[in-house]
Amino acid sequence: MISKEKYYKNIPQELKACKQWLWFKVYRNKDKDGKIKSVKIPISPITYKSNEWNKSENQVDFETALNGLENSGCDGLSFVLTDNDPYICIDVDKLSDIDGEKIAGIIQDFNSTYKEMSVSKNGLHIFVKGNIPKNINNQIEHIELYKSNKCIAMTGNLIDEQNEVVDMSEMIKKYYDKYAPKEIDITNPIHFKTLSDETPDATEILKSIYKFNAKGRALFRGEYSTGDASKDDFQLLLILNSFTHGNTELMLDLFLHSALNRMGDMSKRRTEAAYIKYLNQSIRKAQIVGGTNYWDYNYHKNRGGR
Repeated sequence: MISKEKYYKNIPQELKACKQWLWFKVYRNKDKDGKIKSVKIPISPITYKSNEWNKSENQVDFETALNGLENSGCDGLSFVLTDNDPYICIDVDKLSDIDGEKIAGIIQDFNSTYKEMSVSKNGLHIFVKGNIPKNINNQIEHIELYKSNKCIAMTGNLIDEQNEVVDMSEMIKKYYDKYAPKEIDITNPIHFKTLSDETPDATEILKSIYKFNAKGRALFRGEYSTGDASKDDFQLLLILNSFTHGNTELMLDLFLHSALNRMGDMSKRRTEAAYIKYLNQSIRKAQIVGGTNYWDYNYHKNRGGR
């Protein structure tokens, strides 16, 4: 359990003044590969359950949450972000996978506001005041921005001596613009035309993926990652193989419009030609593995798009 003294001493006073506090409990499970995965579950001090934790009537003031923590069976306190407060939390995950200079740059960008280490000690929470259009979860860059309907497992483990939440509207806008998923205008046609009666053009293909395939949509927008860039590429290409009916040109074009496109950042191949070669090899593999298990556009059209 996290020290009550750290909470008292280090949590910003204005957060303490909010009646937006819960407990959290850490559950550890093994995944299919035998790796231990930790999940932090919010627990209401009112109901002693995780159900409906985001309802205000199930949240309490700081003193009540802290005083009940020791006998709760939980591991620490959580703060709930809502649409009714000015707070945003930048959650930087998996610090061990991020370049040290990049981490130092993030800390410097937010040097004047409250920052704490996460429960795992491999993450960073930064609290600021500001506004963003919506929550984002960029699994590729390991950076998440939350404004509402999010419970943050607090630690009070300060990064520096700053324990006030500062308005950093301009900086948070820069981070949102940088890390938000690419917004593809699916009403703006991509240049490939319909190639057969069974396969629509690229724009309609993308609309179908967005509507019917949640994983494909998340991969395309950069909102989901396995942690392995090549695996992410292949998973998206398998989906594209199904929705394009194995059309190589469409698969390549749509992939290059996605958030997974790393053309020019030198992270996958040293030259543009080498990167395209890698993609073409991956496309061919996806065509072989995926086979002809193609998306049936006529079936879904006849069902009225359901």
